[in-house]
Amino acid sequence: MFLRKISYFKLLFFLLGAILICGCEKKSEQPPPNDQVQTQTSKPSVLILYNWEEYIGSNTLANFEKETGIHVKENHFKDEEEMLGAVQSDLSAYDLVVASDDLIREMREGKILSQIDYSKIPNAQYISKQYRNMPCDPEEKFTVPYLIGTTGLVVNKKYITEDTDSWRVLFEKRYHGRLAMLNNSFEVTAVACKFLGFSINTENREELAKAKELLLDQNALLKGYLDVMMIKKMLINEELWAAQIYSGEGLSAVDENENLAYVIPKEGAPIWIDYFAIPRDAKNKEEAHIFLNYILRPEVNASIASDLWYATPNEAAKALMDREVVESASVYPSPTVAARCEFFKNVGGATVSFINTVWTNLTVKD
Repeated sequence: MFLRKISYFKLLFFLLGAILICGCEKKSEQPPPNDQVQTQTSKPSVLILYNWEEYIGSNTLANFEKETGIHVKENHFKDEEEMLGAVQSDLSAYDLVVASDDLIREMREGKILSQIDYSKIPNAQYISKQYRNMPCDPEEKFTVPYLIGTTGLVVNKKYITEDTDSWRVLFEKRYHGRLAMLNNSFEVTAVACKFLGFSINTENREELAKAKELLLDQNALLKGYLDVMMIKKMLINEELWAAQIYSGEGLSAVDENENLAYVIPKEGAPIWIDYFAIPRDAKNKEEAHIFLNYILRPEVNASIASDLWYATPNEAAKALMDREVVESASVYPSPTVAARCEFFKNVGGATVSFINTVWTNLTVKD
């Protein structure tokens, strides 16, 4: 879900092999015999989680509390800018946050994260080596990978019958007022760049200038730059006919309205990883580690990924996921589709400044 970015790795998560043969029912989160999880205690315990809305399994928190006696208070943010500001203003307010790879890099460099003690997270053994020691956290001191997704397009095929596999639909004047983009400068710029045939990580000023002009022309066509949950709701209600959206929310919308389809456009799209991290002055770090170990338990992780329609970096969990989710080309794209997609890189300051200026031009009205 947003500043969703990185890019140095090959897009091979779509080919993760199943290493377990057993199965489990969706949302079944019973502990295995040897799992190391805190048992019920007489001392009241709490964990404060800062997360995107509806970005955890439907039964995950209740099952965790029942098993451990740790009560999870979950607060929600609408975008990562809001999350970062809240964490920076009070480094002790939250015990765990969910953040994209790009934001993790910024938080790490800003020294506002606490180191994670992996000796307390034995279930980390299930994380694929492909997703260990990533560029945003090369020494793997501050993060635990959570979910993997794409930023694509949802189209209502009842109203739109052409170019449903292309970003072009978001620039068509005939759909004026029925289109929306995410409220994120980098994601929005990435769409323009991909549509024009450029990398989402371009630092070429001429290419960025062309992307700017395209976005300025598009601006008047849009219902707005909206948070992902609002876009999802408006797509389901058919107030929007097409919109940029994160894959999990897009596929959830498709599940609620048969006229909708989630598309990874033929020009390509961003791919991202979200992580759990512990703010530097968190008050309940022990509980945070217990929760992280629980989340990485294969059947728990499989239940979450299946619930949310996201891919998982947990190699053991994939074999336990709902087969419909695992077999979805929107969740685990084919190598051909994957080859057209990119993780965001950490671009230079001049490029960031340019994108921020474009964003101001798009969103600040006279």
